Amino acid sequence: MEQYIGDGASLFITIVACIIGFAAAAGKLDQMKTDKENPKED
Repeated sequence: MEQYIGDGASLFITIVACIIGFAAAAGKLDQMKTDKENPKED
């Protein structure tokens, strides 16, 4: 039973890590697109 719970926790952590990574990648791509459309004037 404990091994099953451990596997479930590992799966949950893996899913959460994938979601966070996907959100970070989407945010980075959006930032790059925004920077390309609106170049900063120094």
